[in-house]
Amino acid sequence: MNPTFGFVVHPLTRFQRRLLGVRTLDADLALRGAPGHRGARVVARLRLDDPLGHRATGVLVSIPALPDELLTDQAAGVERVREAVALCHAEGAAVVGLGAVAAVIGGQGKAVAKDSPCPITTGNGMTAWAAFQTLMLLRRTGHPRGPVGLLGPPGPVANGILRLLVRAGEVVRVVADQPPKPLVAEVESLTAAGPGHVTFVPDAQAALAEGVLLAASSTGGRLKLSALPPGTVAIDVAEPLDIIRDCRRDDVLILEGEYVRLPRPLAGGFWHKVYGTVTGQSRHLFACFAEPMLFAVAGTAEHCSVGRDVPLERLDAIADLAARHGFFVDRLHASGQIVSSERLRQFVGR
Repeated sequence: MNPTFGFVVHPLTRFQRRLLGVRTLDADLALRGAPGHRGARVVARLRLDDPLGHRATGVLVSIPALPDELLTDQAAGVERVREAVALCHAEGAAVVGLGAVAAVIGGQGKAVAKDSPCPITTGNGMTAWAAFQTLMLLRRTGHPRGPVGLLGPPGPVANGILRLLVRAGEVVRVVADQPPKPLVAEVESLTAAGPGHVTFVPDAQAALAEGVLLAASSTGGRLKLSALPPGTVAIDVAEPLDIIRDCRRDDVLILEGEYVRLPRPLAGGFWHKVYGTVTGQSRHLFACFAEPMLFAVAGTAEHCSVGRDVPLERLDAIADLAARHGFFVDRLHASGQIVSSERLRQFVGR
Protein backbone atom coordinates (compact mmCIF):
# COMPACT_ATOMS: atom_id res chain seq x y z
CA MET A 1 0.00 0.00 0.00
CA ASN A 2 1.74 3.19 -1.21
CA PRO A 3 0.93 6.48 0.52
CA THR A 4 -0.32 9.24 -1.76
CA PHE A 5 -0.36 12.13 0.72
CA GLY A 6 1.73 13.29 3.63
CA PHE A 7 1.13 15.76 6.41
CA VAL A 8 3.57 17.58 8.70
CA VAL A 9 2.45 17.87 12.34
CA HIS A 10 4.02 19.47 15.40
CA PRO A 11 3.14 20.35 19.02
CA LEU A 12 1.20 23.50 19.93
CA THR A 13 0.29 24.84 23.38
CA ARG A 14 1.37 22.90 26.47
CA PHE A 15 -1.98 21.13 26.78
CA GLN A 16 -2.09 20.52 23.05
CA ARG A 17 1.49 19.22 23.11
CA ARG A 18 0.51 16.57 25.64
CA LEU A 19 -2.67 15.77 23.75
CA LEU A 20 -0.66 15.44 20.56
CA GLY A 21 1.76 13.20 22.47
CA VAL A 22 -1.13 10.84 23.12
CA ARG A 23 -2.27 11.18 19.52
CA THR A 24 1.20 10.45 18.14
CA LEU A 25 2.27 7.91 20.76
CA ASP A 26 5.18 10.12 21.86
CA ALA A 27 5.58 9.38 25.59
CA ASP A 28 7.95 12.30 26.29
CA LEU A 29 5.61 14.74 24.58
CA ALA A 30 2.60 13.38 26.44
CA LEU A 31 4.27 13.44 29.89
CA ARG A 32 6.64 16.42 29.67
CA GLY A 33 5.14 18.57 26.94
CA ALA A 34 8.38 18.33 24.93
CA PRO A 35 9.13 16.21 21.86
CA GLY A 36 10.85 12.91 22.58
CA HIS A 37 12.58 12.59 19.21
CA ARG A 38 15.26 14.62 17.45
CA GLY A 39 14.37 14.20 13.82
CA ALA A 40 11.28 14.00 11.64
CA ARG A 41 9.50 10.68 12.00
CA VAL A 42 6.38 8.91 10.80
CA VAL A 43 3.75 8.82 13.55
CA ALA A 44 0.76 7.45 11.64
CA ARG A 45 -0.29 5.69 8.47
CA LEU A 46 -3.80 6.44 7.24
CA ARG A 47 -6.27 5.38 4.60
CA LEU A 48 -9.27 7.27 3.22
CA ASP A 49 -11.96 6.17 0.74
CA ASP A 50 -14.45 8.41 -1.03
CA PRO A 51 -17.98 7.68 -2.37
CA LEU A 52 -16.62 7.39 -5.93
CA GLY A 53 -14.50 4.40 -5.01
CA HIS A 54 -11.21 6.31 -4.90
CA ARG A 55 -8.69 5.52 -2.17
CA ALA A 56 -5.87 7.65 -0.75
CA THR A 57 -3.27 6.39 1.68
CA GLY A 58 -0.78 8.52 3.51
CA VAL A 59 1.51 9.31 6.40
CA LEU A 60 1.64 11.87 9.20
CA VAL A 61 5.18 13.01 9.95
CA SER A 62 6.06 14.82 13.17
CA ILE A 63 8.84 17.40 13.56
CA PRO A 64 10.56 17.94 16.95
CA ALA A 65 9.90 21.68 17.28
CA LEU A 66 7.47 23.86 19.17
CA PRO A 67 5.74 26.86 17.53
CA ASP A 68 7.89 29.51 19.24
CA GLU A 69 11.02 27.70 18.07
CA LEU A 70 9.80 27.63 14.48
CA LEU A 71 8.82 31.29 14.50
CA THR A 72 11.90 32.56 16.34
CA ASP A 73 14.46 30.77 14.17
CA GLN A 74 12.73 30.47 10.83
CA ALA A 75 15.82 29.30 8.95
CA ALA A 76 16.12 26.29 11.25
CA GLY A 77 12.34 25.84 11.11
CA VAL A 78 12.40 25.70 7.32
CA GLU A 79 15.07 23.00 7.45
CA ARG A 80 13.00 20.93 9.90
CA VAL A 81 9.96 21.18 7.65
CA ARG A 82 12.04 20.32 4.57
CA GLU A 83 13.28 17.21 6.35
CA ALA A 84 9.69 16.23 7.14
CA VAL A 85 8.54 16.82 3.56
CA ALA A 86 11.42 14.71 2.26
CA LEU A 87 10.42 11.90 4.62
CA CYS A 88 6.80 12.10 3.44
CA HIS A 89 8.00 11.88 -0.16
CA ALA A 90 10.30 8.96 0.65
CA GLU A 91 7.25 7.19 2.09
CA GLY A 92 5.48 7.66 -1.24
CA ALA A 93 3.56 10.91 -0.77
CA ALA A 94 2.62 12.66 -4.02
CA VAL A 95 1.38 15.77 -2.17
CA VAL A 96 2.29 17.06 1.30
CA GLY A 97 0.31 19.38 3.56
CA LEU A 98 1.87 21.86 5.96
CA GLY A 99 -0.22 22.54 9.06
CA ALA A 100 -0.64 25.52 11.40
CA VAL A 101 2.67 27.18 12.30
CA ALA A 102 4.59 25.02 9.82
CA ALA A 103 2.72 26.85 7.05
CA VAL A 104 3.54 30.29 8.49
CA ILE A 105 7.32 30.06 8.36
CA GLY A 106 9.45 30.57 5.27
CA GLY A 107 7.15 32.96 3.42
CA GLN A 108 4.01 30.87 3.88
CA GLY A 109 5.75 27.73 2.69
CA LYS A 110 7.52 29.25 -0.33
CA ALA A 111 10.99 28.49 1.05
CA VAL A 112 10.01 24.86 1.63
CA ALA A 113 8.34 24.52 -1.76
CA LYS A 114 11.42 25.82 -3.57
CA ASP A 115 13.39 22.59 -3.15
CA SER A 116 10.53 20.21 -2.39
CA PRO A 117 10.62 16.81 -4.12
CA CYS A 118 6.82 16.92 -4.50
CA PRO A 119 3.98 19.49 -4.48
CA ILE A 120 3.18 20.95 -1.06
CA THR A 121 0.19 22.93 0.15
CA THR A 122 -0.38 25.11 3.19
CA GLY A 123 -4.03 24.21 3.70
CA ASN A 124 -4.96 27.91 3.60
CA GLY A 125 -7.50 27.43 0.82
CA MET A 126 -9.55 24.68 2.43
CA THR A 127 -9.25 26.41 5.82
CA ALA A 128 -10.76 29.62 4.43
CA TRP A 129 -13.51 27.61 2.71
CA ALA A 130 -14.29 25.66 5.90
CA ALA A 131 -14.45 28.83 8.03
CA PHE A 132 -16.87 30.42 5.57
CA GLN A 133 -18.98 27.25 5.48
CA THR A 134 -19.04 27.20 9.29
CA LEU A 135 -20.48 30.73 9.30
CA MET A 136 -23.08 29.74 6.70
CA LEU A 137 -24.04 26.73 8.83
CA LEU A 138 -24.41 29.04 11.84
CA ARG A 139 -26.68 31.27 9.75
CA ARG A 140 -28.85 28.29 8.87
CA THR A 141 -29.39 27.51 12.56
CA GLY A 142 -31.21 30.83 12.89
CA HIS A 143 -28.41 33.05 14.17
CA PRO A 144 -29.42 36.64 13.31
CA ARG A 145 -27.98 37.92 10.07
CA GLY A 146 -25.82 40.89 10.97
CA PRO A 147 -22.36 42.29 10.35
CA VAL A 148 -19.45 39.86 10.48
CA GLY A 149 -16.36 40.97 12.36
CA LEU A 150 -13.18 39.60 10.80
CA LEU A 151 -9.90 39.48 12.69
CA GLY A 152 -6.81 38.49 10.73
CA PRO A 153 -6.44 40.39 7.45
CA PRO A 154 -4.05 40.72 5.69
CA GLY A 155 -3.24 37.10 6.62
CA PRO A 156 -3.86 34.60 3.80
CA VAL A 157 -6.68 32.63 5.44
CA ALA A 158 -8.43 35.80 6.59
CA ASN A 159 -8.08 37.37 3.14
CA GLY A 160 -9.62 34.29 1.56
CA ILE A 161 -12.52 34.43 4.02
CA LEU A 162 -12.95 38.15 3.31
CA ARG A 163 -13.35 37.52 -0.42
CA LEU A 164 -15.95 34.81 0.18
CA LEU A 165 -17.90 37.00 2.61
CA VAL A 166 -18.07 39.96 0.23
CA ARG A 167 -19.16 37.78 -2.68
CA ALA A 168 -21.90 36.34 -0.45
CA GLY A 169 -23.22 39.86 0.24
CA GLU A 170 -22.14 40.05 3.88
CA VAL A 171 -21.45 43.29 5.72
CA VAL A 172 -17.93 42.87 7.07
CA ARG A 173 -16.12 44.79 9.81
CA VAL A 174 -12.38 44.15 9.45
CA VAL A 175 -10.52 44.58 12.73
CA ALA A 176 -7.51 46.79 11.97
CA ASP A 177 -6.65 49.94 13.89
CA GLN A 178 -4.03 51.00 11.34
CA PRO A 179 -4.62 48.90 8.21
CA PRO A 180 -1.67 48.65 5.81
CA LYS A 181 -2.08 50.26 2.39
CA PRO A 182 -2.33 46.95 0.47
CA LEU A 183 -5.20 45.87 2.74
CA VAL A 184 -6.96 49.22 2.27
CA ALA A 185 -6.65 48.81 -1.49
CA GLU A 186 -7.98 45.24 -1.30
CA VAL A 187 -10.98 46.35 0.77
CA GLU A 188 -11.74 49.22 -1.62
CA SER A 189 -11.59 46.85 -4.59
CA LEU A 190 -13.83 44.25 -2.94
CA THR A 191 -16.37 46.85 -1.82
CA ALA A 192 -16.52 48.33 -5.31
CA ALA A 193 -17.15 44.88 -6.81
CA GLY A 194 -19.76 44.00 -4.15
CA PRO A 195 -22.34 42.87 -3.39
CA GLY A 196 -21.03 42.88 0.20
CA HIS A 197 -19.56 45.88 1.98
CA VAL A 198 -16.39 46.21 4.06
CA THR A 199 -15.34 48.80 6.62
CA PHE A 200 -12.61 48.92 9.27
CA VAL A 201 -13.13 48.93 13.03
CA PRO A 202 -10.37 49.64 15.59
CA ASP A 203 -10.74 46.52 17.73
CA ALA A 204 -12.61 43.25 18.18
CA GLN A 205 -14.90 44.74 20.81
CA ALA A 206 -16.33 47.09 18.18
CA ALA A 207 -16.94 44.16 15.84
CA LEU A 208 -18.55 42.07 18.59
CA ALA A 209 -20.98 44.85 19.40
CA GLU A 210 -22.79 44.19 16.13
CA GLY A 211 -22.58 40.51 15.26
CA VAL A 212 -20.52 37.35 15.06
CA LEU A 213 -16.71 37.47 15.02
CA LEU A 214 -14.51 35.38 12.75
CA ALA A 215 -11.00 35.23 14.24
CA ALA A 216 -8.50 34.04 11.63
CA SER A 217 -5.08 35.55 12.24
CA SER A 218 -1.90 33.65 11.32
CA THR A 219 -0.18 33.98 14.70
CA GLY A 220 -3.02 33.54 17.22
CA GLY A 221 -3.32 34.74 20.82
CA ARG A 222 -5.06 38.00 19.97
CA LEU A 223 -8.00 37.90 22.41
CA LYS A 224 -8.66 36.67 25.94
CA LEU A 225 -11.81 34.70 26.63
CA SER A 226 -12.22 36.55 29.93
CA ALA A 227 -12.40 39.90 28.09
CA LEU A 228 -15.23 38.97 25.70
CA PRO A 229 -18.66 40.50 26.40
CA PRO A 230 -21.49 38.17 27.51
CA GLY A 231 -23.42 36.71 24.61
CA THR A 232 -20.42 36.68 22.28
CA VAL A 233 -20.57 34.29 19.35
CA ALA A 234 -17.17 33.85 17.74
CA ILE A 235 -15.65 31.41 15.24
CA ASP A 236 -11.98 30.75 15.97
CA VAL A 237 -10.27 29.55 12.82
CA ALA A 238 -7.34 27.12 12.76
CA GLU A 239 -4.26 26.81 14.94
CA PRO A 240 -2.82 28.68 16.70
CA LEU A 241 -6.09 29.86 18.25
CA ASP A 242 -6.84 33.59 18.42
CA ILE A 243 -8.94 33.37 21.59
CA ILE A 244 -6.87 32.44 24.63
CA ARG A 245 -8.88 30.16 26.90
CA ASP A 246 -7.83 31.82 30.18
CA CYS A 247 -11.07 30.96 32.01
CA ARG A 248 -14.31 29.01 31.64
CA ARG A 249 -17.34 30.84 30.27
CA ASP A 250 -20.89 29.58 29.77
CA ASP A 251 -22.18 32.93 28.55
CA VAL A 252 -20.15 32.96 25.33
CA LEU A 253 -20.05 30.54 22.41
CA ILE A 254 -16.67 29.95 20.78
CA LEU A 255 -16.99 27.73 17.71
CA GLU A 256 -14.14 26.08 15.86
CA GLY A 257 -14.01 27.16 12.26
CA GLU A 258 -12.00 24.43 10.57
CA TYR A 259 -13.76 21.10 11.10
CA VAL A 260 -14.51 19.22 7.89
CA ARG A 261 -16.43 15.96 7.63
CA LEU A 262 -14.55 13.36 5.65
CA PRO A 263 -16.35 11.21 3.05
CA ARG A 264 -15.62 8.06 5.10
CA PRO A 265 -14.10 7.52 8.55
CA LEU A 266 -10.31 7.38 8.41
CA ALA A 267 -8.62 4.04 8.84
CA GLY A 268 -5.32 4.17 10.67
CA GLY A 269 -4.66 1.24 12.94
CA PHE A 270 -3.80 1.79 16.60
CA TRP A 271 -2.93 5.48 16.19
CA HIS A 272 -6.33 6.28 14.79
CA LYS A 273 -8.06 4.42 17.60
CA VAL A 274 -6.12 6.55 20.13
CA TYR A 275 -6.89 9.71 18.17
CA GLY A 276 -10.60 8.91 18.03
CA THR A 277 -10.73 8.10 21.74
CA VAL A 278 -8.94 11.31 22.77
CA THR A 279 -10.73 13.70 20.41
CA GLY A 280 -14.10 12.01 20.16
CA GLN A 281 -13.82 12.35 16.37
CA SER A 282 -14.10 9.51 13.89
CA ARG A 283 -15.02 11.45 10.77
CA HIS A 284 -14.18 15.14 11.31
CA LEU A 285 -10.72 16.66 10.84
CA PHE A 286 -9.23 20.14 10.59
CA ALA A 287 -9.35 21.47 7.03
CA CYS A 288 -5.57 21.85 6.82
CA PHE A 289 -5.34 18.07 7.40
CA ALA A 290 -8.15 17.41 4.96
CA GLU A 291 -6.75 19.50 2.07
CA PRO A 292 -3.89 17.17 1.06
CA MET A 293 -6.23 14.22 1.56
CA LEU A 294 -8.74 15.81 -0.81
CA PHE A 295 -6.09 16.45 -3.46
CA ALA A 296 -4.77 12.91 -3.09
CA VAL A 297 -8.14 11.20 -3.36
CA ALA A 298 -8.98 13.46 -6.33
CA GLY A 299 -5.67 12.56 -7.96
CA THR A 300 -4.59 16.16 -8.54
CA ALA A 301 -1.99 18.57 -7.18
CA GLU A 302 -3.18 21.41 -9.42
CA HIS A 303 -4.65 23.41 -6.55
CA CYS A 304 -1.79 23.04 -4.08
CA SER A 305 -0.68 26.47 -2.93
CA VAL A 306 1.96 28.24 -0.91
CA GLY A 307 2.40 31.95 -0.27
CA ARG A 308 -0.12 34.52 0.88
CA ASP A 309 -2.56 34.72 -2.04
CA VAL A 310 -5.82 32.79 -1.72
CA PRO A 311 -7.86 33.80 -4.79
CA LEU A 312 -11.53 33.05 -5.26
CA GLU A 313 -10.74 30.80 -8.23
CA ARG A 314 -8.76 28.44 -5.99
CA LEU A 315 -11.44 28.52 -3.29
CA ASP A 316 -14.09 27.65 -5.87
CA ALA A 317 -11.97 24.80 -7.22
CA ILE A 318 -11.52 23.39 -3.71
CA ALA A 319 -15.26 23.71 -3.06
CA ASP A 320 -16.04 21.80 -6.27
CA LEU A 321 -13.55 19.03 -5.44
CA ALA A 322 -14.88 18.80 -1.88
CA ALA A 323 -18.47 18.39 -3.04
CA ARG A 324 -17.49 15.81 -5.67
CA HIS A 325 -15.51 13.66 -3.25
CA GLY A 326 -17.74 13.96 -0.18
CA PHE A 327 -15.99 16.54 2.05
CA PHE A 328 -18.46 18.80 3.90
CA VAL A 329 -18.90 21.15 6.82
CA ASP A 330 -21.97 19.66 8.47
CA ARG A 331 -21.61 20.28 12.21
CA LEU A 332 -20.73 23.14 14.53
CA HIS A 333 -17.95 22.31 17.00
CA ALA A 334 -16.79 23.87 20.27
CA SER A 335 -13.79 22.49 22.17
CA GLY A 336 -13.71 19.61 19.71
CA GLN A 337 -17.27 18.54 20.49
CA ILE A 338 -20.40 18.88 18.38
CA VAL A 339 -22.51 21.77 19.70
CA SER A 340 -25.97 20.68 20.80
CA SER A 341 -29.07 22.31 19.34
CA GLU A 342 -30.05 23.34 22.88
CA ARG A 343 -26.83 25.28 23.38
CA LEU A 344 -27.26 26.94 19.99
CA ARG A 345 -30.77 28.04 20.91
CA GLN A 346 -29.37 29.82 23.98
CA PHE A 347 -27.40 32.15 21.70
CA VAL A 348 -29.53 32.45 18.58
CA GLY A 349 -31.98 34.80 20.24
CA ARG A 350 -29.36 37.11 21.77
